[in-house]
Amino acid sequence: MPETTQAYLEAVREEIRWKRARPVLIQELERHLEDQKEAFLKEGKSPEEAERLAIQDMGDPVIVGTELDAVHRPRPQWGLLGLTIALAAAGAVLRVIFHCEPVDPAILLGKALLSLFLGTGALLGVYFFDVSRLVRHTRAMYIGALALGVLTLPLTRVAVSYYTRYVVTLYPVAYTLWLYSFRGKGWRGLVLAILGGVPLALVCAHAPSSMGLFLLLFSGLVQTLWAAGRNWFGVGRWKGLCAVLAVPAAALACLISQGYLNSFLARVQIALHPEQYKMDKGFMGYILRMFWMDTPPLRQGEVSIGINSGMRLYSEGRQVRPIDLSHDFLPASLAVQWGWIPLLLLLAALTVLLLWLLAKALRQSYLPGRMVVLAVVIILGLQTLFSAALNVGFVLFTASLPLVVGNLQTVMDMALIGLALSVFRGDSIAREEPSASPWRRFRIRFELL
Repeated sequence: MPETTQAYLEAVREEIRWKRARPVLIQELERHLEDQKEAFLKEGKSPEEAERLAIQDMGDPVIVGTELDAVHRPRPQWGLLGLTIALAAAGAVLRVIFHCEPVDPAILLGKALLSLFLGTGALLGVYFFDVSRLVRHTRAMYIGALALGVLTLPLTRVAVSYYTRYVVTLYPVAYTLWLYSFRGKGWRGLVLAILGGVPLALVCAHAPSSMGLFLLLFSGLVQTLWAAGRNWFGVGRWKGLCAVLAVPAAALACLISQGYLNSFLARVQIALHPEQYKMDKGFMGYILRMFWMDTPPLRQGEVSIGINSGMRLYSEGRQVRPIDLSHDFLPASLAVQWGWIPLLLLLAALTVLLLWLLAKALRQSYLPGRMVVLAVVIILGLQTLFSAALNVGFVLFTASLPLVVGNLQTVMDMALIGLALSVFRGDSIAREEPSASPWRRFRIRFELL
């Protein structure tokens, strides 16, 4: 039996094979030994005897280390990993088959395989990552995500900033980490947590990325309401909820006063009735609904659809411009050419993945990990919902079906899923650290002499 605490801890450490678990478990064991030693000191024992008795009570270090090693092991997520890679592989195949642009198939295949390779690398790389490192550096992660969005704004900018649209996909996770860092900080923490969403929203608006902005606002509101409802900030449950709800109410009032609400309602009207605006902003919605009906009008001046060629035609046969039904409209092209069943099977598999992630997230005891996974599920879930709406002709937001549409988007989606799986993998050793204020407090005392 070792005579000192450090020797005992080192003997236990040798039995723990998971390197990531060693510092967490040894720290807890050391704390327990210190508590036991303190109890013996209070009984009047000498420091040396108190330490020896504490070690003796703990038991044989080899047995203790073996038991800890058996309980605290990585929890593999083979099912979720396999389903994610399978969906990404299916998406790569579909992007090659249903690409409408006149591009060499070899180039399309190369890009699809490269995205699958990079996505799998991102999935596995993040899967083996220690999420607690993000939690220990929440502010740095937030600032890094914000800076990356700002720096990519001028790159490849024509109408939109191409790369920024993908960066802002990560913003709900960045905001979740930012929000978590202000737990227990009172009104100051609540105000700063809410204000942290403003710079991220400005980047989304400047890109512009309507879908990214909606993901950020919806996810941020849900997470902040949940935190306030749990009295996370220590200001009172109902006071916190009212303060959080006052922010979207004030924003809505501002939008109404500036006339943005009418613009949004007009956009919804076009999405609901694209046939009334089919030669203008409702064109794609009208085309997609004709695809589903498969009964294009053939009267003079009306639009006719050539499903196989993907061309917009007038009744006299004059070609106006091609319609690319790849990219965001790939699900519609799949359903039109192969039927409903393949599309429904694809959506069912994606739904199973999301529900699986959600169910495991709700069982997480590690609070920041649970919040991160919920942010990932919200991102992918809303993308799926709006992609389905887009492909049936409700064109409100541009949205890509996760793991299926887009090469770079697939890499981003797989990285997000890897982050969620990393939380599940390390659940047995995940521990919340006590919150510490990042601000230094200075007290000045004046004395009258």
